[in-house]
Amino acid sequence: MNLSLNNECKSVAFISDLHLDHKKENQLFFNFIKSIPKNTEYLFILGDLFDYWIGDDSDMYFKEEQALCELSKQLHLFFIPGNRDFLIGEKFLKRTNITILEDEVIVSIDNEKILLMHGDTLCSDDIDYQNFRILVRSKNWQDEFLQKSLSERLKIANHLREESKKLNLNKSENIVDINLNTLANTVKKYNFVPHVIHGHTHRKNIHEHVIGDFNFQRYVLGDWTDMSGNYLLWEKNKGFKFCDFN
Repeated sequence: MNLSLNNECKSVAFISDLHLDHKKENQLFFNFIKSIPKNTEYLFILGDLFDYWIGDDSDMYFKEEQALCELSKQLHLFFIPGNRDFLIGEKFLKRTNITILEDEVIVSIDNEKILLMHGDTLCSDDIDYQNFRILVRSKNWQDEFLQKSLSERLKIANHLREESKKLNLNKSENIVDINLNTLANTVKKYNFVPHVIHGHTHRKNIHEHVIGDFNFQRYVLGDWTDMSGNYLLWEKNKGFKFCDFN
């Protein structure tokens, strides 16, 4: 999938891994919405906006949905599902005026090509997670899950989250990070795209990579805490920079 932005756009923002919790005020999220640079025309949410999503029929994030709907009147909102909120569906998207994208999309900004993705597919050494990802992304699993009551779905989501925490405690750092060969193959698949932006690993950084004679940049979006957040900002004639706020 390819997406070309307005060549006249002056500012584009990228966020991921907010992990908004319905039990919390999520004030940092509302602060972020107010602090987005006024000339920003596009906001890309690269997954895990919510700590979990159990269906569009839940009203757990009513205030956050309202805020997104208001924000969509000021700029264009795009969303790539993460490993926590892959069940977001058409009703939510319609309520918030958000456009959903495939997990691997080429976006052209000022004639520069950028590969956007959540990032979990790059963590190919984590075999257990990749098998689990295949299971929960299947139509049969999702249909069966969404047919359950909200209370049942919530129990399952909480259980899966706790199990994930336990499993990750016993995994080495390199297993839960990206595999560089998988990254290289992905970049080659998209004709050596010069920029890659993803989240998922919670390791905010800018990496320089080399494949033969080809150099490309990888921007890893950071996760948010209760006290601080961050976003990647592209500005015309200035390029990319990370912005932190609290």
